Amino acid sequence: MVLTHAVVAPSERLRRFVRRFEIIETFSERVHTLLPESSAIACFRLDGVARMHGSSALPAALFSGVQDRTRSVTHLPGSHVLLTVFTEAGATAFLGEPLDRVFNRTMAMDLFLRRSRLDEVREQLMEHREDAGRVDVVERFLLARLRPETHDAMPDAVTEAAAAQIRKRHGALRMEELARAMGLSLSALERRFRRRVGASPRKFASIVRMRHVLRLQRAGGSLTEIAHRAGYCDQSHFIKDFKSFTGLAPESFFRQTSFC
Repeated sequence: MVLTHAVVAPSERLRRFVRRFEIIETFSERVHTLLPESSAIACFRLDGVARMHGSSALPAALFSGVQDRTRSVTHLPGSHVLLTVFTEAGATAFLGEPLDRVFNRTMAMDLFLRRSRLDEVREQLMEHREDAGRVDVVERFLLARLRPETHDAMPDAVTEAAAAQIRKRHGALRMEELARAMGLSLSALERRFRRRVGASPRKFASIVRMRHVLRLQRAGGSLTEIAHRAGYCDQSHFIKDFKSFTGLAPESFFRQTSFC
């Protein structure tokens, strides 16, 4: 067994902010590719070491914004992490600043949260051996960060609706059409969306579309069929988009990459 991977749903109070928790434990060295990600993610390392792009060890607590590129991560044996995958507009309430400032960035969480508080959370995590107890620790930490009296403490309903529409269409829609549906000008939608989600609606849609391509590939079918089902008019456009995200043509990527 190379790893274990558990997914835990958030409690009702956090469902508007958090999509899921993931607990991943690795038993042998593992190199894999992180795909472009449309949601912000917070990570607490429970044990072990991981390195990104051959750099020094990643911090014990980190935050990753929306990403539009693939990244290579090496997990050494014994690596054990707890991930919080936020909803599109949910992370702003905890970060306390516009999410576009962390686009394509992965940083130590103590850059914007007190180290003493993070150390306290990690100590509490170490006291538990069951996933449920660990998730409860992180949920209490997140709930304590919510500030109901501030405007940014709740996700923006328009942004949520726009993100839901993009997901429903798997990223294949025109931004002008989306802005009209939201009752906003395109520029107003872009400003609002970028601040709350961390990327422009166009960029977010392109990431959602590429994630859809990868799901289609897992389900089987030729690359031509996948491109058509993902809404691409021609194969060259599909290949160009794919290479911009992964650095590789589709055939090469699927032949040689272990991804998640």
